[in-house]
Amino acid sequence: MITSPILQEKYRVQRKLAEEAGYDVRKHFELCRKIVAETEAEYGLKFKYGKREGGELGQ
Repeated sequence: MITSPILQEKYRVQRKLAEEAGYDVRKHFELCRKIVAETEAEYGLKFKYGKREGGELGQ
């Protein structure tokens, strides 16, 4: 497998998030949304996401 310092950091963060979420996908994405919101507030950023029809969970 090809690796680099950037990929190693990416994998480290992914493992950390998975552990913090208890390996629950919904909790994982809730945690990611929280991190994004905090980052937006701290740095004055606004991330934009694409919209698509359907695909909503729990509806």
